[in-house]
Amino acid sequence: MNCTWARGQAAPSDVQYFLYIRDSKKKVERECPHYLRDSETHVGCHLQNISGLSLYSYFLVNGTSQESGIQFFDSVLLLKEIERYNPPSNITVYCNESHCLIRWEKPRTRQTPSNREFQYQLDIQRQIVVSGDLGNQYNFPSPHPRATHTVKIRTADARRADWGAWSQPVQFGSEEPESSLVHVYVLVVLGTLVCGLMLGCLFKRLLARHSLFPPIPRIKDKLNENHHADHETLWEQFTRDAGKGDTEEALTVEEITE
Repeated sequence: MNCTWARGQAAPSDVQYFLYIRDSKKKVERECPHYLRDSETHVGCHLQNISGLSLYSYFLVNGTSQESGIQFFDSVLLLKEIERYNPPSNITVYCNESHCLIRWEKPRTRQTPSNREFQYQLDIQRQIVVSGDLGNQYNFPSPHPRATHTVKIRTADARRADWGAWSQPVQFGSEEPESSLVHVYVLVVLGTLVCGLMLGCLFKRLLARHSLFPPIPRIKDKLNENHHADHETLWEQFTRDAGKGDTEEALTVEEITE
């Protein structure tokens, strides 16, 4: 347990502080075994073992100085209210095709409260609060294939959100989804380029073939193309003009009587 305080604004330069703790039941007073210092001034106390303290304990911070008197500070504190829990231990993750089951063990505390007196906060993609009476586990929806995730967990008393420190992050999942997406993108780009090249080659071949083999003119259909042409010829017109260039010779036969 750590107890800290700050130097007073009007405190003299030679001020020194001392912490005393007295058990409310045994009436035994003891001084801080290990002080935290700022330069040479005591600004805190570290208690490695608090098993001897009762539920309620009396704390006194007294100051001394050769220049002036120092006002003391005292308070009766409920240890359960000031206790901050350590992070959970043995964090494990088991994943299937659709979910990942995150499990952990509750931290060691000064007393042994029931599971329902704990609450946990998980930091995966967002912060999620889980009650301790749910079996110290959380079913995280994460369909396969899944990207890499990290989970951190911290603990607090269920009756107040005085959170302790975060645990070390635990990683689960893989980088397969991202790499597979990259492969898909590469294949799509390559396929598009190949299709474009093939279409370009076919278009060039069609142009070359058109220039080497020009289209054959279509045979003129005299019967169908000119619908207004008069295909009937009068016999009178035909016989009148027939033989215009021929010279006609007439033969006359006369009968002579003797």
